[in-house]
Amino acid sequence: MTESRRFLIMAGGTGGHVFPALATARALQEKGHDVHWLGAVGGMEERLVGDTGIPLSLIHISGLRGKGKLAQMMAPFRLMRALGEAFTLMRRIRPDCVVGMGGFVTGPGGLASWLTRTPLVIHEQNAIAGMTNRILVRFAKTVLEGFPGSFGSDVITRCTGNPVREDLATLPAPEQRLAERLIE
Repeated sequence: MTESRRFLIMAGGTGGHVFPALATARALQEKGHDVHWLGAVGGMEERLVGDTGIPLSLIHISGLRGKGKLAQMMAPFRLMRALGEAFTLMRRIRPDCVVGMGGFVTGPGGLASWLTRTPLVIHEQNAIAGMTNRILVRFAKTVLEGFPGSFGSDVITRCTGNPVREDLATLPAPEQRLAERLIE
């Protein structure tokens, strides 16, 4: 049996980040590891992860796109606040490894992992890497991707595919599930 470790999962913003991260968290728990989650106040992860029993910590961070000039001017201050919150969390939880699955919450958490010298693993679920993961790639010990070439040819990655929740993996094939919908 492997030694139990403490992981901090970071994901937020969309189901495309949160659901694969939940699958990863469950797989780590099944192997006997201690899992914590870093999310954003008001993000969908607040509700989804809160229902799972995984310890959830929230920081004050949000995206910038479409927010206007004032939000862009305030962004450095908001980022510093979120970085401070993430750094404090790292010191409190003391994870053995931080796993960034995407979304803006992974930015401050990834930088805090680097500042605390905690190994950072990032996973990109999309065919083209998102902005936060593209920034964090230089701080990551390991870079995983769901599709080959997500980061281009300049980054050393390992293509693992995307984590899938167990309840999805056991679904019958679409032909079986949707047979009654077929028109003959």
